[in-house]
Amino acid sequence: MARTPHEDPHPYAGEVVPLLSKDSEVGDEKPAAMFRITDWADRVYGKPWRLHRSPGVLLYSLRAEGLGLPVTDDNVLHGTLLGLPMLIHTREIDWSRL
Repeated sequence: MARTPHEDPHPYAGEVVPLLSKDSEVGDEKPAAMFRITDWADRVYGKPWRLHRSPGVLLYSLRAEGLGLPVTDDNVLHGTLLGLPMLIHTREIDWSRL
């Protein structure tokens, strides 16, 4: 098995966290999309997420490029949004609401 960048689970693994919306502002009280974190993507896949071939990785890569998110770092989380599996970058979480 390939070595993964994260030896320990994400601190919020198993938790539901709010995501930033495109027009989020400080003090914005609009309901946020909620994302259930499974764990770091590399821990879920057993290898760096970029080396895993799946529709989820492809969709994240395309979405990240369009949003200007990094596609070369390991701060990518696996989880579910509306019950569907997906990957997000840690920059997409609204940490101010936790």
